Amino acid sequence: MKAALGIAIVVANLAAFAVIEQRSTGVELAVELSGRSGTVPAAIADRVEIRAELPAPGLRRTRWSIEYRGGHVREVGATALVGPFQAAGACSGRVIVGQKLLDALAPVIATIVKRQLAHTEIFGLGAFERVDGTTLRWARVETHLLDAALVGQAPDGYVRATATVQFERAAVPLTIVLVPVRDAAKLRFRVAVHGELRFASRVLEWLSEKLPTDQLVSQVASEELDSAIITTLAPPPPIELGDGQALRFTYCDAPVEIHDGAWGALPFAVAFDGGAPVHVAPGPRLAPRADTTLALDLDVDALNAMLFELWRTKWLDRRLAEAGLERRFADDATVAQYLSVRVDAPTLALPPVVEPAGDHLRLAADARIAIHDGDASTIGRVFGALELRFPADVPGSVKVSPLELACERGPTTLVPCYADLVAGLAARSGDFDGALGRRLAELVERIFAGQRIAVDDVPAAIEVHGATLALAPGARGVHVELDAELLQ
Repeated sequence: MKAALGIAIVVANLAAFAVIEQRSTGVELAVELSGRSGTVPAAIADRVEIRAELPAPGLRRTRWSIEYRGGHVREVGATALVGPFQAAGACSGRVIVGQKLLDALAPVIATIVKRQLAHTEIFGLGAFERVDGTTLRWARVETHLLDAALVGQAPDGYVRATATVQFERAAVPLTIVLVPVRDAAKLRFRVAVHGELRFASRVLEWLSEKLPTDQLVSQVASEELDSAIITTLAPPPPIELGDGQALRFTYCDAPVEIHDGAWGALPFAVAFDGGAPVHVAPGPRLAPRADTTLALDLDVDALNAMLFELWRTKWLDRRLAEAGLERRFADDATVAQYLSVRVDAPTLALPPVVEPAGDHLRLAADARIAIHDGDASTIGRVFGALELRFPADVPGSVKVSPLELACERGPTTLVPCYADLVAGLAARSGDFDGALGRRLAELVERIFAGQRIAVDDVPAAIEVHGATLALAPGARGVHVELDAELLQ
């Protein structure tokens, strides 16, 4: 009897210990995903805190966390791409051409006029000799009222060229206007020319109304002049990225913006195929510098369209593989000595997204990474972000936000994992900031330096030697000043 009672007491104690052990250990946090929401085990549902970011455009996180005895917190997060999304072909940037570049282009216009008039002989004027005093300027009708009849309708402004054509017996001052014509498919200019005769002898001036100046005007008003201006105002040329890939830009149906004697700007769109990057409302742009030669304004939409294309074509995944993050992890002295964990190169599950974040830009990314621990392997979901300021190579301009990691128990089931390892990496994030800033500056230089803009039959080309970046007001985009030179 005593033996039976003793056994009963032992069994009761063991049962009580099992209950206590279960309660002290707690039920493991696991999230079963369904879209942007998820469910957790019923036993801990009332203890799990859920924090969902507002559904603004971008990569948005939902986080589930629970605190166990001893202050141990476990957390799982999932990312979703939230719209609204932008439409292909939407205006998201502009090319800015400064008056400085038009000044450099003026001799090219003179060369074109010379080529058009070479071997020309006009009755009463004699043979063509030379072109003098060529100028090229951004203009508006309200500043040049005498051009009104020649220009016609030009609400956005126009390009104004002047030159004096010298013949044997007369000088002919020319005014050439190139008025932009809106067209979503291409950039066109309507060319009009006006010439006045100036004879060396006043006695011959009475002949001016009877001389065939229309012949001169028709020879000057050619498509070659149109092409020369289009070369300077065209959207950026395709940016070759290697692997046979390129970023493409195209026209969009929006007005050209012209400031008299200062600069002109042509809107453009980033071309992308399939899907659609998120849309962020545009904001004010940075005013061009007084000495601007050539510049680009890239709205946040343009940046996201570029990132979407780089993600869609897996260009970003290939660059991540080249960076060798998995090799650097394995070669870390602490990892090599104390840990059996190894990782593969990450791949991006969703397109990275840029968004304004106060006085800087935030670039968020969600990746998948294979994690190997001995014979066991799992898929990790990694989320992180870069806080960006420009210039990128200035200390403190790039900050790495703490990484977040969850492991897949199944295709839709996430559990916490390797929390101590992630915390260790987060503590060392400052080690990467400077290197990332330099790397970003190198990437910008690689994209723009060496680009060449040219048009067949136009005796000039624009060559870009480098670029510097600055943030637009409210971090709604990036202003890119190009170190450009006109080559003849």
